[in-house]
Amino acid sequence: MKLIDFIVPYNEDQRMMGTEICKQLFVNRILKKKPTVILCTGESGEGKSYTGLKILEIVNNYFGVDTLTHLEDCIIYTPLEYSKKMNAMLHEPRLKDCRCMILDEARELVSSHLWYSFVNQAIADVNALHRTVKPLVFVVIVQFIKDIDPATRRTIQYYLSCLRPLNQPHVNVFISRLWKDERDIENPKIRRRNVRGYFYTGSVNDATTGQFTPGKKMTKFTPTMITVTLPPKEVYKEYERINLERKSEILKRKLENLLFQIEKEMGYKSSKVDSVVNYFMEHPELLDLIETRRRGTKGNIVMKQDFKKMFDLSPVEIRDFQRALHLKLEQSDLVRKDAEIEQKKEELI
Repeated sequence: MKLIDFIVPYNEDQRMMGTEICKQLFVNRILKKKPTVILCTGESGEGKSYTGLKILEIVNNYFGVDTLTHLEDCIIYTPLEYSKKMNAMLHEPRLKDCRCMILDEARELVSSHLWYSFVNQAIADVNALHRTVKPLVFVVIVQFIKDIDPATRRTIQYYLSCLRPLNQPHVNVFISRLWKDERDIENPKIRRRNVRGYFYTGSVNDATTGQFTPGKKMTKFTPTMITVTLPPKEVYKEYERINLERKSEILKRKLENLLFQIEKEMGYKSSKVDSVVNYFMEHPELLDLIETRRRGTKGNIVMKQDFKKMFDLSPVEIRDFQRALHLKLEQSDLVRKDAEIEQKKEELI
């Protein structure tokens, strides 16, 4: 039983079974006061945030914490919030039952060098404090494992790769357990293996110790992928609202600094609309922060309600922005790709 990660009841609904596996993988470790750092990776839009929120919900449910009430406390949206929120999580009595934190991806807000340094320092802090202060499940959302330096990777327990199918209310998550191969002690290597365990049918006395009542059947189970249900809609909507609010403040300051530099260098006042459009074309992963949909090649771009407040644009400037963004998207081929995705969704329906 040494390398068994979970023992769960069999469920025909693979999504419910996936949720139970996640609970045993992550909650059981912090109950034993072991560090639990989870690296959640995937391309933009593949469900990294969905998966992180689902893990947060699973841990909070176990400890009787309302996720919606404490969403602001449990997610570090930008590097500027890290110190204050981590200190509150570790020391404030009102958060004593909160045992999970998410470090949200913010690569687009800071330079790659600063982001690299920040993520690695955050993981080191959690590992240093997990025993003496408070055991935490710490979920780090990044696009690539290369954001983590080789030495810090050795302190990560789980590696998650996310893939969100089109038109499906779940995320497919490939979970690996990271371990140190120290057969060559002068050159240890990080390796990964699939999580493995058992599922059983019938009642059970204690699933964590493996003490079963007579006649119950246990089956070895090594999933290459588990299916995780999406978090409740109200939780994800609140996450999107706070995420937009926090990151837009930084983006607005960066754009203002960019405009100032352009005016200083070129000797004339540049168009705010053009600067905003160019910035988002250089960072297409941020488009989800400002728009709700793009429909086919007609370019029906519908801006989120907070967009005007984000960049202090007048109604006329917003219309100019929509037209200019659509033109740029057509030239970059992104609209055509969205149309193909919409067509595939219709075919699935």
